[in-house]
Amino acid sequence: MNTMQEKSTRYYFTSLLCLAGAFVMLTIFLSWVHGKETQHILFEREQTFVSSLVEQGVSPALIAGAVKNAESTEEGIALMRQMGHSGDVSFMLFPAVDRSVRLFAVIAAGAAVLLSIMLVCVTACFLQRREKLYCHAQDIITRFSEGDFDRHLPQNENGSIYQLFAAVEELAVALRAQGGKEQQLKVFLRDTISDISHQLKTPLAALHMYTEIIAQEPDHAETVERFSGKIMQSLERMEQLVQTLLTVSRIDAGSIAFQKEWQAASDLVTSAAADLSVRAQAEGKRLVTEGDPAQMLFCDRQWTREAVANLIKNALDHTDEGGMVTVSWERSPAMFRLSVADDGCGIAQEDIHHIFKRFYRAKRNGGRQGVGLGLPLAKSIVEGQGGMISVSSTPGEGAVFSIAFLTNL
Repeated sequence: MNTMQEKSTRYYFTSLLCLAGAFVMLTIFLSWVHGKETQHILFEREQTFVSSLVEQGVSPALIAGAVKNAESTEEGIALMRQMGHSGDVSFMLFPAVDRSVRLFAVIAAGAAVLLSIMLVCVTACFLQRREKLYCHAQDIITRFSEGDFDRHLPQNENGSIYQLFAAVEELAVALRAQGGKEQQLKVFLRDTISDISHQLKTPLAALHMYTEIIAQEPDHAETVERFSGKIMQSLERMEQLVQTLLTVSRIDAGSIAFQKEWQAASDLVTSAAADLSVRAQAEGKRLVTEGDPAQMLFCDRQWTREAVANLIKNALDHTDEGGMVTVSWERSPAMFRLSVADDGCGIAQEDIHHIFKRFYRAKRNGGRQGVGLGLPLAKSIVEGQGGMISVSSTPGEGAVFSIAFLTNL
């Protein structure tokens, strides 16, 4: 029984067994006392009977025979009835018997009262300890409900009540984890809303200004056309900003399920660099790829392509005319690594630890365009698939962004 595994319950039942043993021993003792008292009464009665017969001149032999006689006769029984000595007569009419009964009743009652008091005390002590345990547990559970998980329920013994405490403790741990997730979600939602509102301030202000200019000069077709184009550019920038930020937020929140399949690394890189090759050529930069065409990568093709494209775009943004961006990949028994290297301006040491933060712009950015979401998006995509992304750089010599996926998955 699980109940008997509790120390306090074992003590309680042990005390009950001790009291029961004491009651049995007391009953035996009282029976012995009552037997001795009955023997004494019978002996006094025989002494009185024999003394009376001796005084009346009855021979000792007849008296001895009468005392030893163990059988009753009809004449004797009838004589006893005539004398008023029968089984129907109350024992209270016999002083010796009445005295013996009263003495035994007093002793038995006293013993019963004593044992009852002891039983009540043991039970009260057990219930008091159990009530103290319940109050202690109730206080801790109340703290759990209020979000305070610093204290813990007692679990240093065996038994059903402590198994219940362990189950409640597990529930509290789950509630604490759930509360932490909810708090993280609230912070995440707050930061996302703050990021969106902050980043939309500048394009909204520009839209407001362009609209005022067009409203002030409605007859100047050239002005209207020029600022209408700026309005379209701002709207496109806002749309791109919101879409990218929402994508990063969805990935970080775990609401996007990646469909991972084996992909040819060369095809994936070629697809990611296709649109950017035209830009690199137009800007007088070289974009080259290096790697074994037979190498395979287990990933989500669409999202990984987006991450690689963002790394290439970032490299082109920070590479001057005549520079080169190299996309290479290699596979080891344990890992697949894809790198995007450039020979541009590099990243300062004070910036390198913040480069993957949303909207982070390096202090020595040189006026380059961008809202600071390409690298955070790439990081979210890679880490969302169980990969790792890192960067190394020497200022003035370029930077290398590396994506790594385990190959033994």
